[in-house]
Amino acid sequence: MTTKIIHKKSSVVARVPSAGDLDYGELALNYADGKLYYKNSSNAVKAFIDSAQNVSLITNTIINTVDSDYVLARAGDAGIDSAAVIDLIDSDYVQARQASSGLVGTANTVILNEYTSDGVSTDYALTDSPPTEHHALVMIDGVVQQVDAYSLSGSQLTLSAAADSDAEIEVRTFRMQSSNISARDYANFVYQPTGNQSVFNGNDIYSNTLAYDVNKLDVYLNGSRLVNVLDYTASNGTSVTLQVAANSGDTVTISSFGSARIVAGNNSTSLSTTASGQIVDTFNKTVSRTAKYIVQMTQGSRYHSQEIMLIHDGTTVSMVEYADIYTESDLGTVDASISGDLVRLQVTPNYTNTTIKTKRTEVGV
Repeated sequence: MTTKIIHKKSSVVARVPSAGDLDYGELALNYADGKLYYKNSSNAVKAFIDSAQNVSLITNTIINTVDSDYVLARAGDAGIDSAAVIDLIDSDYVQARQASSGLVGTANTVILNEYTSDGVSTDYALTDSPPTEHHALVMIDGVVQQVDAYSLSGSQLTLSAAADSDAEIEVRTFRMQSSNISARDYANFVYQPTGNQSVFNGNDIYSNTLAYDVNKLDVYLNGSRLVNVLDYTASNGTSVTLQVAANSGDTVTISSFGSARIVAGNNSTSLSTTASGQIVDTFNKTVSRTAKYIVQMTQGSRYHSQEIMLIHDGTTVSMVEYADIYTESDLGTVDASISGDLVRLQVTPNYTNTTIKTKRTEVGV
């Protein structure tokens, strides 16, 4: 005789089982919400979401981020897949929309770099130089990496540990820029609760204060993207509330897409020693052939600035220094070299605790 197995179930919208309702390995289905719940080894209730809701999430996110009429026309009634999402975001349409806002010059869309890990390398040359770690989204085999898992120096990405061999690494730079106007700001906020916690606001683990524009954010729990309204609410610009509390050991990442702002355009580096050839900025040699720098050095009440023009042939850098001026004494010498795909601007300071600020203009290959 056939045995009929029925999982625990509910038809009540937003009804979530508690940890006490489930044994390990037992499933509970909310067929009103399209969610399948289970209990993990930390005694926390987790859920799988119906694939149709994922399609809805992608469509709604693109509608909020780009333009509703355009995306609805592209998406149609049949939904939209991941390839179409990339096509919509990284498109001439976005550039045209930005140009219509009155910006002058070239507007860069989302910049994608893709690599395949050899299991050893930790350094990767990007085609753009994000201002901070918060301005890049790094994924390994589709899993979003926390900002403490990598660092950025100019256009060089360095992973804290090498990815597995043949792992797919994707880096998206969420920055649209024309001259010194950043038309798209991006920042990550990372929280790690010490107990059950539903509301996330204020300072994250890196002392960054949460701030976002309503409907301009993504929320991830342990690298998995959550669904707005179904999994969390975010309506005041300063806090996010999860429908199911996160637990100790979980990581909540909130990615904020801000409004346009004026950026300084400077890269600042503090050199604590007088070691020779310290790297203060980099750019990708496969993207740009020529670069012009304004370099400013500061040490106490001493100030020194100069302009640098350099060009490379893929192997060797040629450069000239001019407009060299200082208030009291020469604070250091500037040089440049190539390592891998990176052109590196290097400074040898004459004094300890010298701060170097650079501003770079590039001409493509």
